[in-house]
Amino acid sequence: MSYFRNYWYRFGAILFIILAVTLLVFRPDWSMLHYLLYFNFMALLAHQFEEYQFPGGASPIINYVVYDEEELMDHFPGNTQSIMLVNTIAWLLYIASIAFPQAYWLGLGVVFFSLTQLLGHGFQMNIKLKIWYNPGLATTVFFLVPIACAYIYQASAEGILTWGDWLGGFIVLIVCVLTSIIAPVQLLKDKETNYIISPWQMDRFHKVINFVRLKK
Repeated sequence: MSYFRNYWYRFGAILFIILAVTLLVFRPDWSMLHYLLYFNFMALLAHQFEEYQFPGGASPIINYVVYDEEELMDHFPGNTQSIMLVNTIAWLLYIASIAFPQAYWLGLGVVFFSLTQLLGHGFQMNIKLKIWYNPGLATTVFFLVPIACAYIYQASAEGILTWGDWLGGFIVLIVCVLTSIIAPVQLLKDKETNYIISPWQMDRFHKVINFVRLKK
């Protein structure tokens, strides 16, 4: 459990490879929308790998930017336990959308959630830290956002969405934010926690930020 808590994103990378190989070998007879949900999950795994492994350093960035914590940003409010839950709960939500592809409200909810990454990675983090890149930005711009837009466009073009699907999608988005972002951090925050963000992550944070900082 300790290894998974600290390196869950490496398991995510392995899962990404398994998903890619499975797709190439079996080539399922799916609709375009079903494929897009599958790609959306793969994009999420790639996104998390960029955040926490290459280049890494996202954990303290989130504590500092989102929660304005500077002194204790290596463990508060987000710590390795809550960060693991934040990200792996998202896996379950994305997998659910693949398992039930005709629940369009669910598909919309997870692609809306993918789109929200642009707010944090595309604007909030860069503006707050005065940088032009942050871990997770590349996969947001090149994978998550295009796939989400493609899903919305395709579903709209097919004329299969009802007002209930759109409403349900926004409700799912709220549920995603509450269960996979807010709840784990708020319920598990503890200034005395033993779940400290690793020195390696902190080092990556400082190296990445110093490299991409905008010149005055």
